[in-house]
Amino acid sequence: MVAVARVAKPHGIRGELCMDIHAGSPLLFAPGRTLFVAAPAPKGGGLGRPKPFEIAASREHTGRMLVTLKGVPDRTAADLLRGAEVYIAEADMPEPDEGEEYLFRLLGSRVFLEDGAEVGVFEAILDTPGQITWVIRAPGPKGGGAEILFPAVPEFILGLDAKRKKIVIDPPPGLLELYLDTPG
Repeated sequence: MVAVARVAKPHGIRGELCMDIHAGSPLLFAPGRTLFVAAPAPKGGGLGRPKPFEIAASREHTGRMLVTLKGVPDRTAADLLRGAEVYIAEADMPEPDEGEEYLFRLLGSRVFLEDGAEVGVFEAILDTPGQITWVIRAPGPKGGGAEILFPAVPEFILGLDAKRKKIVIDPPPGLLELYLDTPG
């Protein structure tokens, strides 16, 4: 399963859901496709188990997707899904274009500089305002090296190879020193 959106809130009274999408393609939300929705568990217990829902309708609206799911008939039912994480099956993901790759396939990749020096392991993705930020874990005792927050913009990424689990970067001057310098 691949996380593609989060339910922000209900929209209107007919069960429509307003979603913040993480995926670049609105085609993933086409009518007839299946989404798996993990609703918040009662009493703050995290998220429940993802349940399948067929998309009845969808449309873009002010930078978000408005999605109607079969089985979510009204605002009350939609409100129960507020904060839910939305997934699709990995097999349903379209193949990326030439020279592109899905970030989730790169998690766990070793990260290097252009000269071959190892920076660390690509550990997580942060969807920060204005850009995607990667969390890279520098080598350290028992894998507990420094956490590097890397701005994943095209000019700093020189190569991605999901099959070999290898990424080559050219970080902005001073970025690595900021995270890797230790006092004293």
